[in-house]
Amino acid sequence: MYLDAVWLLNLLMDAMILYLTQGVTRAKSTKIKMAAAAFIASTIVPISIYMPGFWLTSSIGKLTFSLLIIWVAFSYSSLRAFFLQWVSFYFITFAIGGSMLGVHYFLATEITVQGGSIVTFTGGYGDPVSWLFVVIGFPCSYLFTKWRLEQVQVHHMKLENIYDVTLEWRGQTARCKGLVDSGNQLVDPVSRKMVFLADENVLGHFLNKNELEKLQVEQVVTSLDELPEHVQKAVRLVPYQAAGMAGQLLVTLLVDRITIDTPEGKLEMKQPLVGVQHHDLTHDQLYQMLIHPHIMVKGKSA
Repeated sequence: MYLDAVWLLNLLMDAMILYLTQGVTRAKSTKIKMAAAAFIASTIVPISIYMPGFWLTSSIGKLTFSLLIIWVAFSYSSLRAFFLQWVSFYFITFAIGGSMLGVHYFLATEITVQGGSIVTFTGGYGDPVSWLFVVIGFPCSYLFTKWRLEQVQVHHMKLENIYDVTLEWRGQTARCKGLVDSGNQLVDPVSRKMVFLADENVLGHFLNKNELEKLQVEQVVTSLDELPEHVQKAVRLVPYQAAGMAGQLLVTLLVDRITIDTPEGKLEMKQPLVGVQHHDLTHDQLYQMLIHPHIMVKGKSA
């Protein structure tokens, strides 16, 4: 049994988990505190091996031990912050532990469980597979877990800016999800109206597929006469500049009203422009419209 490799792996893993916990909870700490907490956390390895019946190896003992680790790493600022750090520490531990355990089962066969801890064993300084697990498995698991947590945070940030939207035009109504896009500052230079963007899932409530096809910027000028009169009157071409491209035109429609449901109440904008998008705005259909950010300030309460 080689304690050095197991302890090294646990020390690195504990440090990684604590740094990820700090990133997720945005807790304040220092390198010395983080290193001390990681070292304390790693001492569970020799305790589990040499004293498998010690109270720290029990469920209550590990619970108490984890509270000590969090206290050393981040100190104590408030009960809520401390509880959030503790829960995040366990969540990240389970996430990383599952991936690492799966890799270890795949790469190595000489493993056992002692005192509730996973231990590898062989002679000397360990076989190459186990050391490969320490050297490669650690950073791979770290990067994967960090990436997944960042994705969760991005997804959560999106959800905070998504609202129920109602679009009205010529007596018809379409309801969808809209994302407040802070990067969308597009306005019609002539009328100074805000421009919203909606995909075909929304515009399909008002126009058939053939009409939508004719509203592509490459066809709209030559095909405008083929569209119904009410659509012709609603069409506006708005110039815009995208990254690396200048002099672009966006086909928009002048609709009757857009209403946004917010926690503070309904926001209403009369006769806004809705840009026609011939593709999904997001691959997961999380939202179907991009909301102009200025409506959150200038929109009238309905």
